[in-house]
Amino acid sequence: MKNKIIDSIKSLQSHKKQHFLLAVSGGIDSMVMLDFFNRNSNLTDISVCYVNHNYHSDNEKMSALVSTYCNDSNIPYIESSIDSSKIKSNIEAQLREKRYLELIKVCKKVNADYVVTAHHAADQIETILMKILNSSSFSSMRGIQSLNNNIFRPMLRITKDEIIEYAKKNKVVYISDSTNEDTALTRNFLRKKVIPLLENIKPNLYKPFEDFQNKTNDVEDLLSFTTNEFIKSDDISLSQDIYYINKKRFLALPFLLRISIIKKILSNKVEFYFSKNLLVELSAFLEKEVIGSEKMINNAKILIDRDYILLTEKLDVISIYREVKAGQVVENDEFLFYWDYDKRPKHFLKDPTFEYVDAERFNKKLVVRNVDNDDVFSPLGLSGTKKVSQYLTDQKVSAFEKSKTIAICNEKDIVWVAGKQISNNYKLTKNSKLIAKLNFFRK
Repeated sequence: MKNKIIDSIKSLQSHKKQHFLLAVSGGIDSMVMLDFFNRNSNLTDISVCYVNHNYHSDNEKMSALVSTYCNDSNIPYIESSIDSSKIKSNIEAQLREKRYLELIKVCKKVNADYVVTAHHAADQIETILMKILNSSSFSSMRGIQSLNNNIFRPMLRITKDEIIEYAKKNKVVYISDSTNEDTALTRNFLRKKVIPLLENIKPNLYKPFEDFQNKTNDVEDLLSFTTNEFIKSDDISLSQDIYYINKKRFLALPFLLRISIIKKILSNKVEFYFSKNLLVELSAFLEKEVIGSEKMINNAKILIDRDYILLTEKLDVISIYREVKAGQVVENDEFLFYWDYDKRPKHFLKDPTFEYVDAERFNKKLVVRNVDNDDVFSPLGLSGTKKVSQYLTDQKVSAFEKSKTIAICNEKDIVWVAGKQISNNYKLTKNSKLIAKLNFFRK
């Protein structure tokens, strides 16, 4: 047991003596962990935190047991309390979440390097079985990780029999948690009813589950590597907070890899998680491949375009309607526009940020507004009129870019689909006497 824990600590690859905050409940697992680190104080510095769930009658007894042990051994002890009175459903998961939040707070307060828990091999078996029964994600099926951010679990390779043997040999005092007998809870049912039957078939049950975890970790590493390689490739580009993903290449990938890529992109700022329902919905959405369709995924939007899958967290289209006099500037978070009267240019440059137009029929003010679905104009070089939306589609403008397109108008008549094309009705001719220069810059 000692060698297994030492090997686990070595995996942290730290050259200094660590400070562990031990999460101790008073049960056999955590009291054995506490006693082990107390007897092997050369391995690490320790502090202890007991989190009172205020959920069952043994809380005070367990608190007294842990605090007494720490006081007798001169170990820094902190007790934290959580409010469980409003928890009515999914009790185990909600208490666990609150407990870890408290432990992380205390860890920072005492300046410890890691929160250390007493999860062991049997916990790993239970967790993996629960993940399978709950149809959890592939990543979740890897089970409990020995290191997850600053949560460290050095006892994952230790069996329950080893823990019981250590407790007997070293006369470790502990209190059995009465809630562990409630088989209405899935974990307890597996522990009491299912796992003993499996152990009749496979006495060293932890070994195939350890092997399962190793294999899923290998696949997860491969998935992570492939995801990063795809994101670094020319199949993804970023422009104005929008990710453009090569649709043909992306949709040819296995679904698990597609999900990994989307998660990686959206976890740039905050860790992104898919619910089971969202995964089903996203699978159906991508399967249909309907051009122009879009879907919200948490706080982001995914759109299917002709050649690209678009992904963005920049959801809001800024609504604008402004009347602008010559020489005035209109500016917001997305663009800048201004116009003024000017001389005829000597040369026409292919620069989408400005246009010269015939201003003879201009009102004193031009209108800057969002493009409407029913807008029609006469594109330069084409005969007749065309819907702006259709013109943009023909120019392979993405659905998301369409939603942000701005029209520069003379009253109700479109002069310029900003950054895209001017109207035939306002093109310069040899007879043009009053000329205006329009300037439009995307940020």
